[in-house]
This record gives sequence, structure tokens and C-alpha cells, in this order.
Amino acid sequence: MRILLTESEQSAAAVPAALLAAQGHDLAFCHNAGDSAPCAGLAADRRCPLSEGDADLVVDVRPSPGRLTLREAGVLCALRTRVPLLVAGPIPEDTALGEAATTCRTDELVDACASAVSATGPAAWRAVSEAIRPLFREDAGRPHVRLMELEGMVHIYISLLSESDGPLLEEVRRTAWLAYTQATRGRHEAVAHVAVMSRT
Repeated sequence: MRILLTESEQSAAAVPAALLAAQGHDLAFCHNAGDSAPCAGLAADRRCPLSEGDADLVVDVRPSPGRLTLREAGVLCALRTRVPLLVAGPIPEDTALGEAATTCRTDELVDACASAVSATGPAAWRAVSEAIRPLFREDAGRPHVRLMELEGMVHIYISLLSESDGPLLEEVRRTAWLAYTQATRGRHEAVAHVAVMSRT
């Protein structure tokens, strides 16, 4: 797996990087020793690993509580490019990253990386849920999303209330499939299903 590492403090990602490398992961870093640029994407003769889809997962290593730091700009880049994000450590204060990212303790990082980008893991589920949310009115019931892998195919099940009309159902199905495919970098074949529930 290609993992992009960022950190809240200098060298905070050093030990996690060694553990991930020992598991065979291919690593890239938002910050490299000796770089004077704010991040890899702004360094001379280099580019951001997220710019061409070169990362499967972004990991933000946070050894201690506190606000989001300038060193963690890669977190915002991950959200912008819809690359799965895993925060290892305390969620930054005054942010909603607890809803937008998968979280784990630093000692759970290796296992958490595997589950974060699994075919039916939290990152894939979150990508689908967030993509279809803008298609509904704020006062509408939130659609229920479930991912299930059957015989090598990932099925995306979306349940909606009966007020939804035909064109919306097709847009939801198409949007969900596209969001899933982007989040998993097309590694898993998927099909989206939309079911209409009656209000009781």
C-alpha cells in the first residue's frame, strides 16, 4: 500500500514509518529532512504524492493533543482529494475530523491502516456517505449506507425514504459508485443498489 505520512510535530512519524515499512508498505512524506519548503508539493523538483493519485492512504501522526498544526496541511489535502485519512493519536481540537477521518491509537496504526482502506472499511463507507449527502435536503432523513463484499464484488446498499423520485435515485446510485471507486482507487469491483423504504 502507498501511504503518505504527515505529522503534528517534527519526527513524530519516524517510528510509525519504520513499523509500516517493515510491513512492506511504500511510504511517502509530506515533510522530508532538509527540505526548506512547507511541504513536498512545494519543494523544488518534487511534487505532491496526492497530485496524481499516488497515495492510497494519508496518515496523520499526532503524539499529543492540540490544535491542527501547519505541519498537518496534508490532512486538508487528503480531504480535498478524497484520499482516505487516518489520524493516529488525538483528534485535533476544534475540528470535525472525528467525522471525516478514521482514527486509532498510535500503537494500533499498522492494523488500522489495513482496515482503513479495506473494500468495506470505514474510509470507503465514509466516502460514499459524504458524496451522496449533498443530494438531499437538510430536513430529509439521512440515507442509510451499507457495504458488503460478496464473491469478489462489493455491493453498495443505499436505503432512502419513499419521497425520493426516479431521477434522484439514479443520481444517488451513480454518485455512490463513483465515490466508492475513487476512494478505493478502483481496486475493487463494485455495484450500487438503491432501495426505497416506506415511512412508518
